[in-house]
Amino acid sequence: MRWIIRGLAALAGLILVVVVIVYAGSEWVIRKGHAVPLAEVAIPRDAAAVAEGARVARIANCRDCHGANGEGKILFEDPLLGRIAPPPLARVAATMTDAELVRAIRHGVHKDGSSLFVMPTAALGHLSDQDVGRIVAWIRTLKPGPTDSQATMSYGPIGRALILAGKLPAAANSASLSQPARPADMGRYVADFACLACHKLHQDGTMEDGTTKVPALAPMVAAYDPARLKKLLRTGIGTRPDHGLMSKVARESFFVLTDPEIDAIQAYLKGEAERAPAQ
Repeated sequence: MRWIIRGLAALAGLILVVVVIVYAGSEWVIRKGHAVPLAEVAIPRDAAAVAEGARVARIANCRDCHGANGEGKILFEDPLLGRIAPPPLARVAATMTDAELVRAIRHGVHKDGSSLFVMPTAALGHLSDQDVGRIVAWIRTLKPGPTDSQATMSYGPIGRALILAGKLPAAANSASLSQPARPADMGRYVADFACLACHKLHQDGTMEDGTTKVPALAPMVAAYDPARLKKLLRTGIGTRPDHGLMSKVARESFFVLTDPEIDAIQAYLKGEAERAPAQ
């Protein structure tokens, strides 16, 4: 009987050590500073620029995560994994300068230098100075309201273990991918900042939850009839009535894409699909 008690005590001690290591290690990752310098970007104030900023923010899925009107919301909540809760944009903007907002959008870095999580910086980093300035201009027009989410980000034991293991990586990214203005190739540009947040260009993949399958972007889009592709991106209805997350994103975000933008996206991805076998 005594050896059983000792064994249980040793097991409890081991579990406690693991918990402390996971908590302390993940907390270090969460609080770690990232030396990404601030960059000044011109912020327009005219109504047309603000309206375009609101549209680009929708295409880039900012409003899909932070709420249709930037009010914030809970994307996911589980006692073991944690709570993913993008905050109200007006509340965040009130604490940050324009340059700090630009850095948060492009590089996933908080005001204090720590990293954001579940922020698609690898895609948003492609936004031009012109467009990120328009998005900031739109954010500056938002006001706190009674429907703003009060939820905050938190991490459960499994969530912290994933952070420590690098399976839920920090979004902080120092890469400079942007250009001063929108490039001539709008198809590649929109695909880079909007589509590649979820898809890989030539390979099938999965979302950060590890279970949601995501098809390779180039061959999928290249195979679509142009009219059917427009219907998919506007209504979420493609080869079948429901495409899961894609249908949701189409109805909430991509429906504002113009015909020339969709045509440019498909032309770019057709070219990529044709070049893929030689890669």
